[in-house]
Amino acid sequence: MQLTTEIVKRYVGGQLEIQNSNEGYLYRGEVERAWVEGSDLKVRFKWLAKMGDDGKWHTEDNLDYAVSLEITSVSEIGDNRIHYSVMYVWESGTFFPPDGSKLDPNKVVGLQVA
Repeated sequence: MQLTTEIVKRYVGGQLEIQNSNEGYLYRGEVERAWVEGSDLKVRFKWLAKMGDDGKWHTEDNLDYAVSLEITSVSEIGDNRIHYSVMYVWESGTFFPPDGSKLDPNKVVGLQVA
C-alpha cells in the first residue's frame, strides 16, 4: 500500500500513535492535518502526548511530525486503521480514524483542552 494525501486526510480528527520499542518512546495525538509531500508523510497535531516513565501521558510541545516513505512499509490492519513501520529505526505508527480508538485528552498531564 502506498500512502497518499487523499488517504491520510481521512484521519484528520482521528489519532496517530507512534512508538519505538528500541528507544522506548510512545506518542499519541490528535491529527489536525496530514499530507504527503514528495516522499515524506507529514502530520501536524492538534495536541500530542508522550508516555512518561511514571505511566502517565504528558503534553508534548512539538506538534509537527515527518517520516520518509522511502523507508516505510504501510498496510491496512482492519477497523479503518493504517499501520506503518520505518525500516532501520524501529519506529512504527498507527492511524486511528475519527470514530476509532482515542486517548482522552483530559488524561494528558499539562494539556489545556479547548
